Amino acid sequence: MDPFNSYDAVPYWGNPYRESHPDQLAAMARLFGLTPPDVDHSRVLELGCSSGANLIPMAVTIPGATFLGVDLSLRQIDEGQKMIAALGLKNVELQHASIDTISDAHGHFDYIICHGVYSWVPRNIQDHILRICNKNLSPQGVAYVSYNTYPGWFMRGMVRRMMKFHARQFNDPRIQLEQARALLDFLFTASSGVDPAYHTLLSRELNILKQCDDSYIYHEHLEDDNEPLFFHEFIKRAEVEGLRYLAEPHLSEMVPVNVPSEIANVLGQVGPDIVEFEQYLDFLKNRTFRRTLLCHADQIPDRQIGPARLAEFRVASTLKRSGEGSDLYDTAAWEFTTGSDTVAVTSPVHKAALTVLEQIWPDSMICTDLVMAVQLLLDSVTDGKESIRTDRIVIGEFVLQMYLRQFFEISTSTPRFQSVVPERPNASPYARLQAKAGSIVTNLKHQRVQLGALDHELLCYLDGERTHQELNTLLNTAIVTGRLTIQNDSGPIPTDERTIALTTELLKHGLSNLARQALLMP
Repeated sequence: MDPFNSYDAVPYWGNPYRESHPDQLAAMARLFGLTPPDVDHSRVLELGCSSGANLIPMAVTIPGATFLGVDLSLRQIDEGQKMIAALGLKNVELQHASIDTISDAHGHFDYIICHGVYSWVPRNIQDHILRICNKNLSPQGVAYVSYNTYPGWFMRGMVRRMMKFHARQFNDPRIQLEQARALLDFLFTASSGVDPAYHTLLSRELNILKQCDDSYIYHEHLEDDNEPLFFHEFIKRAEVEGLRYLAEPHLSEMVPVNVPSEIANVLGQVGPDIVEFEQYLDFLKNRTFRRTLLCHADQIPDRQIGPARLAEFRVASTLKRSGEGSDLYDTAAWEFTTGSDTVAVTSPVHKAALTVLEQIWPDSMICTDLVMAVQLLLDSVTDGKESIRTDRIVIGEFVLQMYLRQFFEISTSTPRFQSVVPERPNASPYARLQAKAGSIVTNLKHQRVQLGALDHELLCYLDGERTHQELNTLLNTAIVTGRLTIQNDSGPIPTDERTIALTTELLKHGLSNLARQALLMP
């Protein structure tokens, strides 16, 4: 092994990548008509696991599965092993090892994950990654590999070469980072007086980089290895190793969403098979990064996806209705929002479906059950009018449409969190451990969550042993001692107004927030 490891010098601690979770990989395989291995009793391998930030929370939520991660950074492996020991987990192991040490002796894995590694290692290791995805993948398993792609990386690669050229004269990684950022600032200012087209392209890349942290800039732009390639080139390499292209982690990444129909038709004509179609789509989108799912060559995906395929899938949505007024049967549009995105619907069936899903969030519902729930809601508010009838096809078409627009989530697994607050709430032990170091934690949907002060305080208490009354006492102590500051629009609430009733209301609000953020264990 290389005595100097850049990931020891500048750690890249990693994150949870929901798209790589076995639940998501299995769902995509099922969406394309395959029969992936049972997630709850699967074997999972992560190549380049860093400190286990992606793998460890999986082990917490799927206790019947076993997980193995390997990484060349001893520093990051040590951190992950400390986390595993603190959590008392027995179903996950992190090993300090090179990827090319994985062999037939390790056996088969149902799900293999390789995020943020392939483009950043030498060609012989790239080939070994794909070889592992064949030889060590169970017959119906799914592999996930991410990598940088052209054409989007042509411009980004130019900026990378500029940064490497400037940083080449320094040996210390920290100084290299400082100088790389200084060059970015200089180029951002100085390029305004040159060719307008060049300035527009350059400033876009610089704006992206200025928002990135040091570890990303170092490992993405200052490492020796970073080989982007065209999608069709990656798939050709995979095919040589006996693998077949399955999908990307989300169907919206594979279809020309928000593209005029005439352009979509042209794409279909120039790209007669799925690989060519996807390559032309990359040309159109100027794609810079892909997260590709692979399966064995003898697995044949069924790419004719229709509403009926979604019947047994679970569906969830973060959409919330904005505004009031008008009933389900009114012709006026209802607006639902999530973050900065808004969708307007006029159909009573669509209004009812979004209302049902809003009420149960963060929980999900099987599509066939959603049909019944929508019909019950439509029947309950007729106000003397004849009720509209719905069915699987109508709901399935709406779910597919909203999923393609990324307003809906789909899955095939039962939720791995508690959406109703019990008497003795038990939060994710992994999130509670993370909360000791900061306010960003991983929830039980395998997503990063930024906690507010109240939620952060409460999360640390939720070990499954304390009742609401005991939690109320602890919360009150935190407020009285000044560890937690409670304020309204006018500022901090005076001491004489911090009543038991107020604390009780805060506790109820905080627990509800934690449940809606999918942080409570089932």
